Amino acid sequence: MSRCEATVVAVKGHEVWVEVPERAPSCGNCKTVDACQTGLLGRGSGPRRYLLENRIGAGVGDHVQLTVADGTVWRASLLSYVLPLLLAIGAAAIGQFAAGDSGAVIGTLAGIGCGLLLLRRSELRARGDASLFSLQIESLKIRTKEQS
Repeated sequence: MSRCEATVVAVKGHEVWVEVPERAPSCGNCKTVDACQTGLLGRGSGPRRYLLENRIGAGVGDHVQLTVADGTVWRASLLSYVLPLLLAIGAAAIGQFAAGDSGAVIGTLAGIGCGLLLLRRSELRARGDASLFSLQIESLKIRTKEQS
């Protein structure tokens, strides 16, 4: 499991937007010691935000840990790139066989469209899967009123 610290920046119904700093600490799964270079966080142009289900009742400003199951990012990348490509190539071949070049163009567009619909369906299913992504409270702030 990969873990990184994040901050809740917005609450939207039963979901929260969490922000991960641009260079988050490494998870210990690779030789990099000081900061994550690849995987979930990668190199970016700034902090990244993720919309997640708020199962822990976190509020704006809470520091949480974002946990991602091993292999999740790899599977999502593979699915995102390979599925639409294979569907586009397969549908283009069928379209070429059935109606020539114009059929190949239509088949390609239909294959990409089907791939995108399947990706959207997979994304919605993954959002509800607690085993892929989870939030945990990092620390609780206890406020007490000082007595005079």
